Amino acid sequence: MSANQHQIEPTVFAARRRTLAEAMGGRPVLLMGHRPVPRNYLANPFPFRQDSTLLYYTGVEEAGAACVIEAGGHTTLYLHERTAADALWHGELPSLAEVAATCGAEEARPVTELAPGDYATLPIAEAAANAHASSLVGRTLDPADVLGTGDRTLLDAVIAQRSTRDWDEVLAMRWACFASKEGHVAAMEATRPGTTDSAIQALIEGVFALHGMGTAYPSIVTARGDVLHGHATGATLKRGDLLLVDAGAEGPYGYASDITRTWPVSGTFTPRQADVYDAVLAANEASIALVKPGVNYQDVHLESARVLTAALRDWGLLRGDIDGLVEQGAHAVFFPHGVGHLLGLDVHDMELFGDHALYAPGRDRSDQFGLGYLRLNRDLEEGMVVTVEPGLYWSSAILRDPALRERLGDSVEWVVAEQWVGLGGIRIEDDVLVTADGSDILSEATPKKRDEIEELVGSGLPPKDRMSPADAKCQLPEVGVRG
Repeated sequence: MSANQHQIEPTVFAARRRTLAEAMGGRPVLLMGHRPVPRNYLANPFPFRQDSTLLYYTGVEEAGAACVIEAGGHTTLYLHERTAADALWHGELPSLAEVAATCGAEEARPVTELAPGDYATLPIAEAAANAHASSLVGRTLDPADVLGTGDRTLLDAVIAQRSTRDWDEVLAMRWACFASKEGHVAAMEATRPGTTDSAIQALIEGVFALHGMGTAYPSIVTARGDVLHGHATGATLKRGDLLLVDAGAEGPYGYASDITRTWPVSGTFTPRQADVYDAVLAANEASIALVKPGVNYQDVHLESARVLTAALRDWGLLRGDIDGLVEQGAHAVFFPHGVGHLLGLDVHDMELFGDHALYAPGRDRSDQFGLGYLRLNRDLEEGMVVTVEPGLYWSSAILRDPALRERLGDSVEWVVAEQWVGLGGIRIEDDVLVTADGSDILSEATPKKRDEIEELVGSGLPPKDRMSPADAKCQLPEVGVRG
């Protein structure tokens, strides 16, 4: 079976909706889907992506869809009516009843028949559809305040269901991780001095497309690894650079993968780069080893912090006791983000729902630099998928921050640390399924051992040769110069 053949049975969606209806005590639930978002004019939209909660309960990826779930899980699906113009421009579409059958909905009606009512509902990210939902329920829904403007009972019920993955979801994520591995390996093989970051990105995303997948988020492909969300700019890669690639394919039904690898453009790590890489890999592996049901995800983060702190102290960049340095957050000067996040239908799963979804009751977000960016602070449960992505970075802006210098004092060897600026950053990220007695690394096939990476880098054709026919000549036409 290929990723394109992966089908979630209608009974699975129907069972999810029955569970939701039971939690709601029979009160009708409105789930609104996204509408197309124009890039510049109405007929030229961005690539469409459905609202994740509607996807979870129906699998319907059609723009403008909605559904109402009533007692017992009885579901009415609302879709745009089919017209002759649709068939002309887009090809013949399945009928409303045929779409409803794919998710086990009892009824299907034109979306124009969706009437106002006393629905429980949640805000969604797409503005026009969210405004329509607001008009249907008679109150303003604000995606920046889901807890305050959405239905609290519905929010809790959705969070409870979407926090863990069933068999179908895990399979979809395995397909996404497979395509991501293929893209990362192709990128490693094609990397060499003289190519550009944007050419590497094109190759990665082309491989995803060959597997019938797009990206789960905008790809990060950069030699400026110290910029956490840096993107390709067309920069030429040079010998001595480290290329950081954070790229994940979006699999069947919208399920995400999220994988980061870092490799030397020359094919060989320098001694300092090798030391840093090995420390980040050790942190990645130590944190993954902790993943199992009942473990607080913050402890997974702190394990990476301890491993990296020990290395930073050995290199003369930190001074003091390891536990004390971690407690005061000195490591965050070099590891300024959380160790990862929940992964599922959203690459940062359910982040639209805020800390209510991602932090356990009684756990508040820290105000400490670094730890305050931790995206998940809950005890792990069987079926959760999380990322584990420690990194080390040398950012001039952080190292010269007067507030950090005052707070951390001589715990950080600031002058020595500034001499490391230019190394950039190294991050290693894996997708990890929490199993009954431990974990399963869904991204394990993507190489991350240093010797494996050095063997792969530069071993294949450069991006243009790999993506072009053997006899093609990539040459721009001559353009006259005005005299």
